[in-house]
Amino acid sequence: MLRLSELIQGQKGMIRKIEDGPFAVQLMEMGFIIDKPVQVDHIAPFGDPIAVQIAGYVLSIRKADAAHVWVEL
Repeated sequence: MLRLSELIQGQKGMIRKIEDGPFAVQLMEMGFIIDKPVQVDHIAPFGDPIAVQIAGYVLSIRKADAAHVWVEL
């Protein structure tokens, strides 16, 4: 498994784990649900933030926050 922040542009994966913490509930409210597919659409020129496609829409998220989401390719 990899952290979502480690994926490169175009890679897809299935969400397998969301680390506990103050941001975990907000991630789930944004659509980061276990066993849902996610794809990295774009990475900003300096690497942060990243745009991910999830639940039918594109969401921009900071790499530090994406590091709390574990995916399986």
